Amino acid sequence: MNTARTVRLSRRAALLGGLGAGACLLTGCQGQTPEIDPKSELALTKPPATAAEPVTTDRKLSTHGRAQEVDIVFVRPSGIPPGPIPVCLALHPKLGGARTFLKYGIAEMLTELARYTSAPFAIAAVDGGNWVGTKYDDPQRMLTEDMPGWLSYHDLASTPFAVIGLGEGAMGALNHARATTGIRAVAAVSPTLYEGWQYAEASGDYQDRAQWEAAEPLRHTSEFSGRAVGVWCGAGDAAFLGTSKDFAGRVKAKGTWAPGGHDEAYWRKALPEALKFVGGHL
Repeated sequence: MNTARTVRLSRRAALLGGLGAGACLLTGCQGQTPEIDPKSELALTKPPATAAEPVTTDRKLSTHGRAQEVDIVFVRPSGIPPGPIPVCLALHPKLGGARTFLKYGIAEMLTELARYTSAPFAIAAVDGGNWVGTKYDDPQRMLTEDMPGWLSYHDLASTPFAVIGLGEGAMGALNHARATTGIRAVAAVSPTLYEGWQYAEASGDYQDRAQWEAAEPLRHTSEFSGRAVGVWCGAGDAAFLGTSKDFAGRVKAKGTWAPGGHDEAYWRKALPEALKFVGGHL
């Protein structure tokens, strides 16, 4: 289902409905509006909000994936009316959590995009550990089974159209995109990709070789067809620049190799372009 198109049609229908009501007033419709007692319940009702809060945080129990409570952060562009808008998932690096994205100024980035470039969309970030998990902790299952209900509860489109990630979160974003119907675009910033088991084992992210082989995006490049893929990696990121370029070449991704390392300074610089990339696929 094309959520962005549905949202635009709904807004157009609301606008046409408002115009019809205005025309009725100008031409003098039959009947008069009844007077409202200033002490009545209707008179005391607050008018509906004209814009949704740009940042909302929540804490939920992940019953289908992680079997623990997780923090969730929802970020909308400022000035957007309440109601469902498209959603891009955001996956944090290993040494971080859902709130990581707030310190990068993600709300301001979304507002600028909505104002000058793409249609408005929201970011949903959630605690996911190292995005690989264990037998009893499955962050990818959390994204597919728990997240839709959380999005609906917060009045957002329940089926994300894109996913973006940083570091280990970028690896997780690539895995989520290749395995999930409905994901049209994925942006991987400094993805932790490993060309061999000896490097993956040293990272401490995987329980065994079989888990790495199942999760390593470099071993599943044929599964990215039909999705727009963007890869960003700092030119000074000695550990992951080579594998990032290798992956981007195999899947015919948009690749960007600007100066920078595997750190927050580079991620802060790369995020605006990565968000613009996914926003272009609404």
